[in-house]
Amino acid sequence: MVFGNHFDKMFDPQKYSHSGKEQKKITVEEFNELKEKAQKVPTLASENEDLQKKNKELKAKLEDAEQKVEDLKEKNKNYLNRLQRLQADFENYRKRIDKENSKFRLYALEKIIKKLISYYDDLERAKKVIHALDVEDSVKQGFEMIIKNFKKLLEEEGVRPMKSEGEKFDPYKHDAMMVRKDEECPENTVVEELEKGYYLNNEVLRPAKVVVSKKSC
Repeated sequence: MVFGNHFDKMFDPQKYSHSGKEQKKITVEEFNELKEKAQKVPTLASENEDLQKKNKELKAKLEDAEQKVEDLKEKNKNYLNRLQRLQADFENYRKRIDKENSKFRLYALEKIIKKLISYYDDLERAKKVIHALDVEDSVKQGFEMIIKNFKKLLEEEGVRPMKSEGEKFDPYKHDAMMVRKDEECPENTVVEELEKGYYLNNEVLRPAKVVVSKKSC
């Protein structure tokens, strides 16, 4: 090997076997060890180049992986934003459906209760007829019990009667069926209730049909 021959010439053990103050003596074993190490230098240099090349390749792969991670983070962020928007849209949809269902239930309840009120009015009118007739007290008491239970049922559903006579006419609560001249009451005062009005949970369920006062010209 050329490098080995050059090394032999440079590190000839004979040169270092002479006596002298400036010369350092090494043994043959040390010389052979140095020679062996020197012979490994090209191999180590080649391995170092390979390692640097692999290091560059790994670095490139790492940068590519980091870029992919950033891309995935951005995609996940976009997916999360879309999911949050979908959740918000669904929540708004659910609230709207609940509101519509609540309105429908209230409408259905009002429709049923209005029919019950009409039946209740019929019972009240029938009670007046029964009391005017010569019937047994047990029949009257039984009829009174029916009306009392009916009234309790309406109250449990949030229905309460409206007081109209003597009140100022309110188009939101009253339907003016007639106008009557009355000098004793202020104008636009309800002087007679033709059909009772009712509230349902503090909202007008059925306006009262009334007669309204009017002053003479």
